[in-house]
Amino acid sequence: MLLLSFLEGLGFDPFFRGFLSVMVGVVVMIGGTYMIVASNSGARTGGLISASALFGWMFLMGIIWTVYGIGWRGQAPTWELVEVNRDLPASDNDGLDFAENQRAVGLGRVLEGFDVTAGVTSDDPDIAQTEAVEYAKANADDLDGWRYLATSNPVRGEAQSAADEHLIEEHVFDSTAEYVPLQFGAYSTGGKPLLKDNPNVLDRVWHKIDSMTLHAIHTQELMVIQVQGVVEQPTLPGQPPPVARADAEKSVVSVIMERDRGGPLPALFGGLRFTPAMFTIFNGILFALVTWMLHVREKREFEIRARA
Repeated sequence: MLLLSFLEGLGFDPFFRGFLSVMVGVVVMIGGTYMIVASNSGARTGGLISASALFGWMFLMGIIWTVYGIGWRGQAPTWELVEVNRDLPASDNDGLDFAENQRAVGLGRVLEGFDVTAGVTSDDPDIAQTEAVEYAKANADDLDGWRYLATSNPVRGEAQSAADEHLIEEHVFDSTAEYVPLQFGAYSTGGKPLLKDNPNVLDRVWHKIDSMTLHAIHTQELMVIQVQGVVEQPTLPGQPPPVARADAEKSVVSVIMERDRGGPLPALFGGLRFTPAMFTIFNGILFALVTWMLHVREKREFEIRARA
């Protein structure tokens, strides 16, 4: 009764509940398979067969984990701060002419003669973003390797969150309420080739092959997020807070960030896939070792039978 009470108490702890579930699964599935195979081929041979099946399955599972970056994942990529720059009020340099990063300086020079809003004709924000993206793609040569990112782009959303943290940590602003991201102020360069718009199955397959073989080693990936201080607007009693608007009289702040993929070889594969890759290699070695032992054992058995 004391043992049953102890086990019942463990059931309320998520750790012990998960631990017991895994142990039961290992004993029932792996142990049950071993018992069935061992009853036909013997304890040692059955153990080798069961081990080779287990390691082979984990090897294949590790390959899937590595390709798609799922399962036992490593460190997720992050946006690390390179520097923060301000422009001079009432100037057109966007604060990038004074950057220490030379690629960011190149973007500043590009933006002095290239305006992504030149292709925008609609007042609707969503349509304007689509037009800006199409205009930037049509004039990609003028951007000198940089890409404009729309506000709906998930990469821009992730980078914007990181930029907010860096702006607060560096005491550029005291809170996110003091500035707004510029609608047409996000550019990236480097990294692996991107998947084209509206891809089909063949496009996805070719992109995966291309990114893993032809472009296995990618270049440094940079992101520039631009924000600007807001116009001070009083909040009237009983009224909702006014929508924040950028103040053209204030400086444009450019946050330059670098993609940190983690891992010992970030240019080849990042930390997200490093852990499952090591898991795959480890289980592949064990699978090869166990199957080689089975092969040696089978050859020895054939020799014994031939002598008999």
